[in-house]
Amino acid sequence: MNAANGRIAKNTGVLYFRLIFLTLINIYTVRVTFDALGDVDYGIYNVVASVVASLSILTGAMTSASQRFLSFHLGKEDHVGYSHTFTLLLLAFLALSGIVVAVGEILGYFFVEHWLKLPADRITASYWVYQSSLVALVFSLLTIPYNSSIVANERMGVFGALSVVEGLLRLGIAFLIAAYLGDRLELYAVLMAVVSLIVLLLTVWYCHRKIRYCKYVWKWDRSIFMQLSAYTGWNLFGSVSSMLANQGQAVLLNIFFGPVVNAAKAIADRIQHVVNGFSINLYMAMSPQIVKSYAAEDYRRAMNLVIKTSKLSFLLIYVLSFPMLCNLDGLLRLWLNPEDVTPDMIGFCKLMLLYCMILTLEQPVTRIIQATGDIKRYQISVGVLTLSYIPVAALVLALGGSAVMSLVVLMAIMAVAQVVRIVVAHGQVGLDYGEYMRTVVYCIARVSVIAVPLYWYISGNQDVASWQAIIARTIVAGAFGVGIAIIIGLDGSDRRMIREMINKKIGR
Repeated sequence: MNAANGRIAKNTGVLYFRLIFLTLINIYTVRVTFDALGDVDYGIYNVVASVVASLSILTGAMTSASQRFLSFHLGKEDHVGYSHTFTLLLLAFLALSGIVVAVGEILGYFFVEHWLKLPADRITASYWVYQSSLVALVFSLLTIPYNSSIVANERMGVFGALSVVEGLLRLGIAFLIAAYLGDRLELYAVLMAVVSLIVLLLTVWYCHRKIRYCKYVWKWDRSIFMQLSAYTGWNLFGSVSSMLANQGQAVLLNIFFGPVVNAAKAIADRIQHVVNGFSINLYMAMSPQIVKSYAAEDYRRAMNLVIKTSKLSFLLIYVLSFPMLCNLDGLLRLWLNPEDVTPDMIGFCKLMLLYCMILTLEQPVTRIIQATGDIKRYQISVGVLTLSYIPVAALVLALGGSAVMSLVVLMAIMAVAQVVRIVVAHGQVGLDYGEYMRTVVYCIARVSVIAVPLYWYISGNQDVASWQAIIARTIVAGAFGVGIAIIIGLDGSDRRMIREMINKKIGR
């Protein structure tokens, strides 16, 4: 038990180091790439590559299925079933890759020539981008079964190392094209496909050398195939529901308020992506242990992990969000041109940080339900509720609601969806209402009682607009946020566990 908990702590640390390193690398890579390609070619690459990426709608659902079933077999110590499942997953992704290529080649001419409205003198280069992006997508799809094996076996150090290698290769490409005298966009597209191939080969090599159950067993297993198909199908329904809600929000904002408001919302989306990255790393470290504990019928530990992850992930996102909430106006003006910062942008960003805190509670409960393999009831309940966002938000905006009300409606629906998740988890796996309320909800209430008045005080005293003052206030607010999380949010067992982990590391 202690070894498993220590592995979670170690893997979480590794994943956070990976996130921070890649964030810094990607920020610099984007700058170098943008300078090398120019705004037109950079825009062409992003829009064409995004069209190709949209062909892989099944990827998210199949990735979740891969990690769940492989982790489940490891928890059951069913190594034969692991190899059978791995083989079926590889065959499924080979088939999906074939479908993606076929559909992509059929629609490619229409997309590039007519739908995307690209500059006439860059059509040829755009075809290079399209074809190279299609090849890169295939390599990325084939990597998923192997990456899922690495995550299921909790080899997060290797997972992080492969991500770092990919980030450094992309940075190297940025420097290379900056010195190239030919068509930089064409070279960039080809080299990005080469990077995907290198990552695939490295991942395959590691799995075959170091994970002994990651091997091909060419045997048809109808029961595993049916379980995978049903799980992926219902998971896809949930993914599509979430995608339609998010895309529907952008469409509604464009209809009622125009592209300027959508641009303000896009900044909030970027903030959400960065903040959620921290909680995703915690889920990734915890998820295999939740599934393995459930598979081993250690239900008590599985429930403890769900509740502990819910609480700690909320506190983590709160610690990140609190100093930004207190100084958001000034931070946005430091990041962007001051004249580009609008009241709508500030409103969207503040609400998005609160939305991130609500979302942190979703994944732990979702993961224990997914561990059962029976997700039909869950996906129907939450999926239908998520889809209700579009008509409800449209009605609110039609009645005169402001742009930020679209996000308020989404937050309300996601809060109700979390209640539904807890009810489903109680019915399927016996999640204890009282323990969840005492450990998670009471923690949120305690922190909020202290944090909300402090937020109003700090955010209401921002007369000095210099960058030094903004950074100083952010640091002070961050220190208060950490203090509240440790003193008010954590209980005695949490602080004792943290002390033991620190002492263990110092002792080493």
